[in-house]
Amino acid sequence: MIDKISVVVVDDHSLFRAGVIRTLELDSAIKVVGEAGSGEEALDLAIRLKPNIVLLDISMQGNGIHAAGKIVGLPEAPRVVMLTVSEDDDDVMAALEAGAVGYVLKGIEAMQLISAMKSVAAGDTFVSPNLTLRLLSGVKEKARTTLLDSLSDQEERTLRLVAMGLSNREVGERLGVMEKTIKFHMTRVMAKLNVRNRVEASVMAQKEWGTGKE
Repeated sequence: MIDKISVVVVDDHSLFRAGVIRTLELDSAIKVVGEAGSGEEALDLAIRLKPNIVLLDISMQGNGIHAAGKIVGLPEAPRVVMLTVSEDDDDVMAALEAGAVGYVLKGIEAMQLISAMKSVAAGDTFVSPNLTLRLLSGVKEKARTTLLDSLSDQEERTLRLVAMGLSNREVGERLGVMEKTIKFHMTRVMAKLNVRNRVEASVMAQKEWGTGKE
């Protein structure tokens, strides 16, 4: 059990930072052990003070998301929570992918912020409620798009034609290559898309690209 939750607060606006510190210290279970105004300072404090949590702004000198990735990579890494005005889905996903376990919007109520810190300290994750549903609905779509984006130009051209219902031979004739070359491309396509056969690959392509599009 943690007697007191030690927190480092990082934001380049000193007045806002002071307000966050006052809010957190309303609860006797939380102790702010350090504060900083940049990503570089945040990393230094994380190394020296070994807090339980680093509460980190995104938009500041040293890039908060970049700093988060460095902090969570430390040998005795604290948990990282982003505190930001950004509701951009890409920012949220980038922060979580960097290793942050929390994403809190700056308009959060004081008691909600304290509750979020306690949840994170206990091993849970926290994302501001108004972002959660939007994120959940976008995760599958983003994952599918990312997989398709991993295809090379030749693999994409091949899959587009296969998704139109053409055989390997017909695709080869369209692209001016041998049938065995198309088979090779499709083997790589299926591996990259993590599907079992060309039908599943075609369905994925049709959902993203539509039908009849080359």
